[in-house]
Amino acid sequence: PLSAPPTPHFPAGRIGVAAVTAGPGVTNTVTAVKNAQMAESPLLLIGGAAASLQKGRGALQDIDQLSLFKTLCKACVSVRAVRDIVPTFREAIATAQSGTPGPVFVEVPIDVLYPFHVVEKEIGGTKSARGLRGKVVQW
Repeated sequence: PLSAPPTPHFPAGRIGVAAVTAGPGVTNTVTAVKNAQMAESPLLLIGGAAASLQKGRGALQDIDQLSLFKTLCKACVSVRAVRDIVPTFREAIATAQSGTPGPVFVEVPIDVLYPFHVVEKEIGGTKSARGLRGKVVQW
């Protein structure tokens, strides 16, 4: 007699979700994401990221997280604006569940999550470009 086909790891319509901080939080998930890929398990990995204004400028924990997951995930995207959060997550979930299920990575920079005045205060922005610090931050 033939055996029944294996049951999927997740019931139809279900997806694993993990939310982690930027930098080490994201890099520490590499093995788990690879396991999800090999097991064909739909997974949404949400990772924090440095503020968009500081990308490529040596900000703390600013690494190219999208490239890190390019070979492990079905899709890797970065949210650019608040209005893009919901559509991006909907598309990511659909991608994780479609075809051969697997992991997807969505990067959410801190400035997308908080009002601009809060981010500006935290990264040291000033209202005028007086002094070296103001010029560097507003560069």
